[in-house]
Amino acid sequence: MATNFGRDFRPARWVLHTSVNQKEDFMKFYVVAMVVCSLVMCQMTYAQAPIVTHDELKQALVKSDNARKENLAQVRTFFSSDVARKAFAVAHLDPDRVQKAVSTLNSDELAKLAVQTRQVQSDFAAGALTNQQITYILIALGTAVVVLIAVK
Repeated sequence: MATNFGRDFRPARWVLHTSVNQKEDFMKFYVVAMVVCSLVMCQMTYAQAPIVTHDELKQALVKSDNARKENLAQVRTFFSSDVARKAFAVAHLDPDRVQKAVSTLNSDELAKLAVQTRQVQSDFAAGALTNQQITYILIALGTAVVVLIAVK
């Protein structure tokens, strides 16, 4: 009878042991599932939120467009001056071709050219450059514009 009694308890211990394991397994599964769900929800929320708002994008585009217009006006004014036209005549460059080529420059090239023309104008106004130096600078800038367009 003692052997029977011991055998009766074994299944009870095994059932008790498996129910504890099942509870632990369920809790592990539940914790992992909650972590995965929270990560997925965070990613979905992050993906739906715009990084740049429509207004910010619009303002950046307007600012970029205004900067390009200012740079284009600066370069065109510089190249249409009498000194520039004379320098282009010496170099046998067509001023109209240079003006058209300026319009096709990308924004970065145009910005660099505008900075250079501003520097030349301020140096000339300050008396730091002679007419001959300005002529050489204008020839170099005009040629650079034409070459940049020819390379494209």
